[in-house]
Amino acid sequence: MNLDDLDRFKQLDTLNMLGEIDGLPDQLGFAYQLGMKHSLPDWKDFSRVVIAGMGGSAIGADLLAAYAASLAPLPVSVHRDYSLPLFARGAETLVVCSSHSGNTEETLDAFEAARKAGCRIIAVCTGGELAKRAGENDIPVWT
Repeated sequence: MNLDDLDRFKQLDTLNMLGEIDGLPDQLGFAYQLGMKHSLPDWKDFSRVVIAGMGGSAIGADLLAAYAASLAPLPVSVHRDYSLPLFARGAETLVVCSSHSGNTEETLDAFEAARKAGCRIIAVCTGGELAKRAGENDIPVWT
């Protein structure tokens, strides 16, 4: 395929992925402004961050982890599975549970594992079971 043939490229790119990539800077700017409107708990003594999510929810986490790798003085890891890694234990671990729908099975399982392990938790979702459970446990929810 000739990648310089934009008409052919548009025919093949039926989901407008090129447009999505092109719009990424604007999306990141919007996400940043949205995030600045949310308050964070005054947690300063954690030593690692685990972001639990699947699919698109984990892709954003990958971007954050890559960005933080050279800036953050603590490790940021992305977890795409049930439960949590063994090192994610206690209040020194911040677990961010990310699920657009709030109903992703693996993320809900990671949420429960984080609660049982005594981790600090923030939920990022648009509602669903994750928002419900976070609300029931007085855990911050970003929607």
